[in-house]
Amino acid sequence: MQNIDHDHATSGPSAQQSHVFVTRGDLTHVACDAWMCPTDKTLSVRRQWRVGSPYLEAAIARFSDPAFSRGDVHASAAQDWAVDAPLPVFTAVPYAGVTSGDDIVPAVDQFVRAAATAVRQRIPEGSYIGRRPVPLLALPVFGASGGGGADLLGDIIRTLLTVVSRAAAEEGVDVVLVVRTAAQLALAQRIRRESQDTIWAGLTPALRSEAQRLAADARGGRIVPFMGAGVSMSAGAPSWSALVARLAECISLTEAEAKALSEKNVLDQAEILKGIYDEEGKDFNGTVAAIVDVERYGLAPTLLASLPLEQAITLNYDGLFERASEDAGAACAVIPGPEVVDADRWLLKMHGSADDAASIVLTRDDYLGFDKNKSVLSALVKASLVTKRIVFVGFGLTDDHFHQIVHDVRAISPARMDQNAVALTLTRDSLDERAWKDKIRLLPMTEAGTSSGVAGRSLEIFLDYVLALATDSRAYILDDAFESQLTEHEKTIKTGLLELHVRLAAVPDDEGAKQSALTAVRDFGVPQR
Repeated sequence: MQNIDHDHATSGPSAQQSHVFVTRGDLTHVACDAWMCPTDKTLSVRRQWRVGSPYLEAAIARFSDPAFSRGDVHASAAQDWAVDAPLPVFTAVPYAGVTSGDDIVPAVDQFVRAAATAVRQRIPEGSYIGRRPVPLLALPVFGASGGGGADLLGDIIRTLLTVVSRAAAEEGVDVVLVVRTAAQLALAQRIRRESQDTIWAGLTPALRSEAQRLAADARGGRIVPFMGAGVSMSAGAPSWSALVARLAECISLTEAEAKALSEKNVLDQAEILKGIYDEEGKDFNGTVAAIVDVERYGLAPTLLASLPLEQAITLNYDGLFERASEDAGAACAVIPGPEVVDADRWLLKMHGSADDAASIVLTRDDYLGFDKNKSVLSALVKASLVTKRIVFVGFGLTDDHFHQIVHDVRAISPARMDQNAVALTLTRDSLDERAWKDKIRLLPMTEAGTSSGVAGRSLEIFLDYVLALATDSRAYILDDAFESQLTEHEKTIKTGLLELHVRLAAVPDDEGAKQSALTAVRDFGVPQR
C-alpha cells in the first residue's frame, strides 16, 4: 500500500467528517470510547494490556465468540461491558504472523467497524467521551510486536493510516493512532504531511496559516501552552461550574439554597461550599482533588504534550498533562513540586495540584492569599514572553481566571503580549472580538452558533495539524524497520550517515568531539549495520 486514502466524504451515519489523529502516548492511558486490545484467536492478551485493569481480566474470562475463536472474524468487542471505561475490542493478529503490511488489513478494518457498532449500541444517545459529536476509537501500532512485524514498522504504519482512514470515513467515527516511540511518530507524521491538503481540508485558510506559524515556533522550542479547564474536559474532567455543582452534591443543601448558590459568582460559590464542608466535618480540598483527578487524558493534553516543548503553564489541578508528557517521552518537572532528575520540560501549576490537595486554589480566600505569590508568576511569565509565544488554550472568554491572567500578563509586558500571545477560542463572537481588541489576539476554531462539542473537536483537529507540522524529527532513517518507507532523499542521507558512522568509529576521541558527532548521527536512529 503506497498511498493513504483520505476520502473523507461522509458516507457513514455521522454528519461529521471523520478524522484520524496521531499522537505519542500510552494507549491504556487515553480517554476514548473504544480501544483495540491486540490478541489472537485464542484470546492470549499480553501483560502490557492487562496491567492495572481488573475489568479487562473479567472481560477476558467471560468472553465467548465462536466466530472469533474459529478465526472467521478478527475483531469482537468485550461483552457485557458495564464499567465507565473505554470499551476493549479484541483484535486478532494474523495467526501465521505478519510478513507484510497487507496482512493486518482485515483485522484493522474489522476493528474500526466492530468498535463503531459496539459504541453506538452501548451509547445510543451519542454522549461520547468529552461530549464529542462522534465516537473516538484508539489503536496502537498493531502487529508490530506480538504479531511479529517488528521488522516491518514502516509498512505497518502506512497500512494502518490507509485502512483506518478509509474505514473511519465509512463508519463516521474518529480514530487516534497511539504510537510509542519518537521514530514511529516521526514517520507517521511525515506520511500524513504528504496529504495534508486533504487530511486537514476542514480547517479554514486562516487556521491553517496560524497552525503553520505555531508549528514553526514549536520546532524552535518557542511555544508555551497556557492551559485552562477546557483542555482536561476532553477527558471528561469537569468545567469550573461543573466542579462547583459536583461539590454541592456532596453536602446537605435545600432546593432553595442550591438555586441561590448557582446564581452567585464562582469564587463565592466555592467559598460558601468550603464553609459548609467545614461545618459538616468534610474534607473540601480532598473532595475537589478526587473529582478532578481523572485517570485518562484526552486528545488535547496528549497532542500538546507530544509537541517539542520546553515549558507549559496550567490552572488545572489534575495530572493529565504530566502523565501525557511522560508517555510522550518527555519527563515533566512540576513547579511547585519535587525535583525531577533529567526532566525534559517544566510545568507551572499556578492553582495547585490534585496530588497535594492543600495546594489547591479555588475559594475567594484562596485567591486573596494567592496574590502574595504573583511575583513568582510574573517572573516566569515575563521570561517566557521575552523569546517565546504563549498560546492560551482551554479558556472561555467569560472565565474570570482568564480575565485575571490576561490582565496580569499585560501588566508585565503589554507590547510583547500583543506580539507573542494568542488565545485559541472555540467559536467566533464579534462582541468578544471588540471587547478583547488590543488586549490579546483571538483565534476562533469555528463560526458563531457552533455547538461546544463540534467546536471542541475542531480544536483537537487544529492541534493535530500543529503537531503533524511540528514533528520534524527523522529518528527513523537509520532503523532498517522503516527502510521501505524512506524517500529517495532520505535513502541518500542514510547512506551518508552510515558511512560517517563507520569513519567515526575509527577516530580517536578528542575531548568529547567524537561522542558529540556520534550523538548527532544517532538523532536519526540507531545504526543497524
